[in-house]
Amino acid sequence: MKKPESVTDVWPHNETVIFLMDSDNCFGEPVSGLIQQLEDCEHIRDEGIHEMNELSATFHYFNREKVDEIDEIAPNSLIFVDFNIVFETDFRVYLKGNSIPKGSEIVILLQDSNYNSPGKRAKNLQRSIETATCIDDVLEKAERYFKRICPECKGDPAKNWVLEWEKQVYQCVHN
Repeated sequence: MKKPESVTDVWPHNETVIFLMDSDNCFGEPVSGLIQQLEDCEHIRDEGIHEMNELSATFHYFNREKVDEIDEIAPNSLIFVDFNIVFETDFRVYLKGNSIPKGSEIVILLQDSNYNSPGKRAKNLQRSIETATCIDDVLEKAERYFKRICPECKGDPAKNWVLEWEKQVYQCVHN
């Protein structure tokens, strides 16, 4: 990875979104169907005011077994993770350490938990996180995130946000 120095080093930008899930379903819907819905987000499509958009996205789904095998969480700035995975794998360690840049958005999926008060437990983590309790929450949080980094909607601040995040990733990977 080359050290990013300016916005021209990080644009056009392909966002990598990951789902770390215990099952193939998210709030009762297949993860593949949810990903298709997210791919329709106006901020990452090449239509309307977003024609010739410099922002795109790639989506990945990993099950529990893959979580402990993932060497780098850092290159992903939008992470949807099942609550049970946070508290039963090394992912909680990633949240406490520096392997995930502070600019990354973590959304904990509060579904089918074996724990009491999962929402409270999630809010007590040492870093700022979001929670989702239904499909609509997932869609809303993803759209809000894509809008924040969409240069057609937010202009230079979006490009600068991505540059700063890329600098954080560089520090995480190279230190």
